[in-house]
Amino acid sequence: MSKNVVLTGVGHDRVGIVAELAEILFEMGCNLLDSSMTLLRGEFAIILMIRQPDGQSLEQLKKRISEVETKLGLSIHVRELAEGEAEEIEDVGDPYIISVYGADKPGIVSGITRVLADLGANVTDVETKHTGERDGATVFLMVLEVTLPEKVSDAKLRATLEQASKRLNVNVSVQSLDVVQL
Repeated sequence: MSKNVVLTGVGHDRVGIVAELAEILFEMGCNLLDSSMTLLRGEFAIILMIRQPDGQSLEQLKKRISEVETKLGLSIHVRELAEGEAEEIEDVGDPYIISVYGADKPGIVSGITRVLADLGANVTDVETKHTGERDGATVFLMVLEVTLPEKVSDAKLRATLEQASKRLNVNVSVQSLDVVQL
């Protein structure tokens, strides 16, 4: 019986990491379901959801991955998912993109994500960056993808984030997304 597995890895970036992992998984007959990979200041992070073929053990996959960890420069963790864990979860609610921009200081991420959590919003993706200097201050940028529960109005989201932006002294932009079903 096939197994769904999540593979997570982190380490210093170098050319060929994605190719090496993809080739190993292909050679083992694994199917790549979903992935997320990013580079953060020279550190590469990867999350892969894969389906192992029938007859292949998790130990076989772990052994093959462990053989190339040093070569790839990654620390890799492999975990079998329980029944139903690999199924896509449909977010119920309205999707938004929230952008936050301002002078960098501690507390911006926690301040914005706390008000979103208090509204019941599900944060599905976050990206933060320092984008250089302006007027002697390091500029901080954060982009969040969130799903807002149907019971919370667009106006409530915007008013709550406006209060947080004033408290944190940052600019916040909110964009409702129209999702196109394929």
